[in-house]
Amino acid sequence: MIQSGYRGLSLVLELSLDRILIPAAIVVGLAGGAMIGAEVAKLQIPQSDFMR
Repeated sequence: MIQSGYRGLSLVLELSLDRILIPAAIVVGLAGGAMIGAEVAKLQIPQSDFMR
């Protein structure tokens, strides 16, 4: 009985981990892309000594 409860719990954790991992990977990818895009945008701004 304890063994079947443990199997059920491990199955629930495995399914919930799968449901959490994919959206978390998407969010991390979007945040990383935003950070890279912000750095690229900073590099493309023309340098001007008159604007301070």
